[in-house]
Amino acid sequence: MLGALGSSTIAQVRQVHGARAVDATESSLEEADAVVGRARPIDGRGVGAATIGIAVGVRVADCVPVLIADEASGDVVAIHAGWRGVVLGVVRAGVERLKALAAVAAIGPCIGACCFEVGDDVARQVGFVVATRGGKAWVDLRAAVRAQLLALGIENMRIDEVPGCTRCDAARFHSFRRDGAGAGRMLAAIVPRRSPFRPRVG
Repeated sequence: MLGALGSSTIAQVRQVHGARAVDATESSLEEADAVVGRARPIDGRGVGAATIGIAVGVRVADCVPVLIADEASGDVVAIHAGWRGVVLGVVRAGVERLKALAAVAAIGPCIGACCFEVGDDVARQVGFVVATRGGKAWVDLRAAVRAQLLALGIENMRIDEVPGCTRCDAARFHSFRRDGAGAGRMLAAIVPRRSPFRPRVG
């Protein structure tokens, strides 16, 4: 994976289902749920040179992975958005830390509304309820994340989604809801990169 990203390091954080966003370093493993990677000049060259930085990533097994890039600076952020993080504002924290001028976003595979059964208390906090029965509700967590991205000014056409329900599709995805404590994790990663030919916006 590192070879495909073009980076020798993937910076990660100790995910705690909160709303803290931090900048990446090569050795730091802070408690946070959003990590920002900054583009840096290659080989010490300055303005006008191609830039690349430390890749950043989050681990998921039902929660929503969100990857955002700023086309102006080349900076990126990886966000781990479980229902608690969505309620606490982790998406906003990640976007505000990124300070993007021209953001594009990708929402990765997560638990679908077909399988995300929660209590009424969680449903009231998250919203985006698609069905209710016997004191339980089924929530569309992916839709909640998209709505937050839209509210932060990222246009709908600049938000992409990778389809699939992690709980339903055991052949492709890990799922905590399906497999419990023994579930594996999927890594969603992105590398900061800026072309020397792309002008800054603004």
